[in-house]
Amino acid sequence: MEMSYVKVLWKNSLLTVLCCSVALFLLGPAKADAASDSAWDAALQSIGVLHDSYKALDEANKLKKQQIQVLRKQNDDRLKTVNAKVQGIDKAKIDKLKSEADQAQKKYQPLLNEYTDLGKKAADARKRKDQKAALQYDLKRNQIKTSASAARAEIKSRKDALAAAKKEASAKAKAVKDTLAQVQTLKKQVTAENKKIMAANSTRSASDKRYKAAVKLGNAITATAELTVMYKELGKISASLNQIYQWEKQIDSVIRTAETKLPKS
Repeated sequence: MEMSYVKVLWKNSLLTVLCCSVALFLLGPAKADAASDSAWDAALQSIGVLHDSYKALDEANKLKKQQIQVLRKQNDDRLKTVNAKVQGIDKAKIDKLKSEADQAQKKYQPLLNEYTDLGKKAADARKRKDQKAALQYDLKRNQIKTSASAARAEIKSRKDALAAAKKEASAKAKAVKDTLAQVQTLKKQVTAENKKIMAANSTRSASDKRYKAAVKLGNAITATAELTVMYKELGKISASLNQIYQWEKQIDSVIRTAETKLPKS
């Protein structure tokens, strides 16, 4: 009898456990669904605000890009103008002096050739022990010696003037070029920052595909998560664009400083 009582008690206990298990099994999904619905609703509520913030930041970035493009074009145009002016520093003066030096060289070259040739002939005659011929060559050479010396002096003077003008122009150009060297440094920084923007856009593009796929599936939780990533990357782009804009403004300032160092025309 005691054994029968134990069996009954065991059966009742087992039945209780099974009933509890079934109840928990039935109630579990309901609670999970409730939690899921709660998370979905929360995501749906937040995604609207996040979407507006994303759109506003995207529009701000587009505006900043336009401002950068306008400023960069102005900088590039002015930089070309400054570089052209650097190349033209004292150009008219240098061209005039070069022309005068070339004309003097051309004018006196026959005389100088004759003077040199007579010297060679006199030396050759001496080697041949022809003193008479050497004497004649020396006389002719000495007759034009003063003219040849004067010609050489004039050519040298004109070439020296040309070299001095070039040196002066080079010094003037260097002052401008040294200032403009900062532009290249700033442009390298802009290039590096643009690479950061490309990386952020790559991440944003991949996230955007997942975001759109989640929207099609009605998955507000995943859509919110991906939009959050996109917004974060857009924030990085915004920071980079602001930095680039500041560098373009610095380039503008550098070019203005360089312009003040150009010779007054």
